[in-house]
Amino acid sequence: MRSDRSPILLSDGSSTEELYYGGYRKMRELRTTEKLIVTVATTGGFQGKEANPNLPVLPEEIAQSTYEAWNEGASIVHIHARDRKTHQRTTEPEVLREIDGRIREKNCDIVIQHSTADDLIIHDVMALGAIPKIERIKTIEMNPEMASLDITVSGMIAFGGKEELEVTRLSDIEYGARTMLDRGIKPEMELFNPVCMEDIYHLIGKGLLKKPYWISFVLGMRRLNRTFMSYSPRLLMQLVEALPPDSMFTVLGIANDELPATTLSILLGGHLRVGFEDNVFYKKGELAQNNAQLVARAVRIGRELGCEIATPSEARAMLGIPPLASPRKEGN
Repeated sequence: MRSDRSPILLSDGSSTEELYYGGYRKMRELRTTEKLIVTVATTGGFQGKEANPNLPVLPEEIAQSTYEAWNEGASIVHIHARDRKTHQRTTEPEVLREIDGRIREKNCDIVIQHSTADDLIIHDVMALGAIPKIERIKTIEMNPEMASLDITVSGMIAFGGKEELEVTRLSDIEYGARTMLDRGIKPEMELFNPVCMEDIYHLIGKGLLKKPYWISFVLGMRRLNRTFMSYSPRLLMQLVEALPPDSMFTVLGIANDELPATTLSILLGGHLRVGFEDNVFYKKGELAQNNAQLVARAVRIGRELGCEIATPSEARAMLGIPPLASPRKEGN
């Protein structure tokens, strides 16, 4: 057994030291931005406190959880709203305005991003009996700095013992991109299926996106929808290779995919998202105490891998979002 830590000579003439530092240099070459952007998704639209009693659902809980995550290094918050009485997901503007206001009342300058999934994806089509025309995106009527834009295909969602057909049309994706462009809202394009990368190129070709293109790879959702992606290192590397020029990417992993997927994203030059929307556990068999705990771990790993953590102001500059000088005005 070796008692020293000196480099080992490999069969090709290189050494373990060269292998280690060569890999580190490669990571630095892949990272085109010096700062690492950490997003927190405090609560989603599927599970509730039955999954983790610490999951925030009320506006004051979501705001406090955001504040705690911001203190640990999160620079963007991805927001879903919940109905006060039922705790089910809602797109009502007044609930989102309350959440946003409570965050800002804490002198928290985190970048606010609203989910548009429940406005732009048509849920439970079989129950509706028809596919309605989308004419309103309620979750962006208060002009958040950012909003998600799901880039996906229609498919069957299975959750909680139920199945429902969700429909996503390219025309609705275009409508969402155009509306955000007109309002000056930075879209985060959430990619759920590799073939949908073509839709991002399509939006660029139509002039509906501004550089840099901010693209989120959603990994590990196949357990809910067969048209979504599982996580594997090989797949994530292929997705990065397929990115349009002038793109920045971030990664989220569902459940036990969160930690390996987000760590690999750092190594590949990307950014990351963590939080209770994606994962309610800290490790196997141990529920996370709060969103801040998940953010703190992501920040620690990023720093251990040589990254500086972006502040909200730095994240805005990197993404081409105007500085937060005063509350944004609502418009048509």
